[in-house]
Amino acid sequence: MPIKELRESIGDIDLLMANDQERVQIVQKRINLKEGSVQRNMLSMDLFFDDPPYIIGSSVPMMFEGVIEFYLTPTPLILSSESLLGTPRRGMDAANTNVLFKAIITPKSQEFGVNRLFWNIDRFPQDFIASNANFPFYHDQLYLTMVFHGSEEAGYPLSIRFNASLLMSYKTKKVSEITAALGVISERFNSMIAQQESMGRIMPNPLDMAGQYIPSYNWGGIRPELMVSGSTLSQFFLHLENNAPEKTLTTPEMRAYARLSRQMVPNPDAFGTTDPVVGGVPDWFRTIIPKGAVAGAVREQFPPRVTQDNPALAGLGNVICV
Repeated sequence: MPIKELRESIGDIDLLMANDQERVQIVQKRINLKEGSVQRNMLSMDLFFDDPPYIIGSSVPMMFEGVIEFYLTPTPLILSSESLLGTPRRGMDAANTNVLFKAIITPKSQEFGVNRLFWNIDRFPQDFIASNANFPFYHDQLYLTMVFHGSEEAGYPLSIRFNASLLMSYKTKKVSEITAALGVISERFNSMIAQQESMGRIMPNPLDMAGQYIPSYNWGGIRPELMVSGSTLSQFFLHLENNAPEKTLTTPEMRAYARLSRQMVPNPDAFGTTDPVVGGVPDWFRTIIPKGAVAGAVREQFPPRVTQDNPALAGLGNVICV
């Protein structure tokens, strides 16, 4: 599979952000790739700001005191209803398989540097993984998207200037038209459900986690496995000498034990039946005995299939029970 490199930039424009209720502005660029039934795998990705975002219009450039999201996706970005550091309408999660690369850019403290033009950039995947990633996608285009989230205290309107460059390497391979079409459908579906994804649930009681309790040990219980022998259900492992014969159950006894294992018991008694003679009969006993012992004897030869072939009688062609 050939490996290709892609270099693109976004920016070199003055972005105007008005003081609306959501304080969100988006800059997006579409990158067209070669068409065809192709699977592409992103191998590495890097982001670099040629001109970091800053506010223009004053004698001294001031940092954009908001939060910026940077995305590389095969489908157009759809904003979710979730928030990012208190700002509404952030983009999709990095866990979404459509996200090939994501970065969150936040300003550093005001005490850093001249004019405060210093940033923190959190990346997904992080630098080490981004140099050895393997994210497949099937669309014939990529979208560079920057989502600007304005600060509530900023003086609007704002005019923001910036420029960013990216480097991406990916490999390609030919796939069938069906595989490519299903991949495109899957990516479009992942993009559309980004607003409805559930990220978890709040437990009213932290001790009620799934797996915190084993229901069989708290409601009904299970009998220990050390309880089956060749003649009774007292022990699972047979304590016999090397030359001692093993006594086994007869078919009627096995059917009796299977019947006892199916008995309903009141809570919180263990499932199955406690027999005064043979001991406890576990409910799982019926899963290990031969099916014929449960269903009854199986005939060596089934009776022939007989049909009603007398035209003078009703039910012509019906199977007759013999």
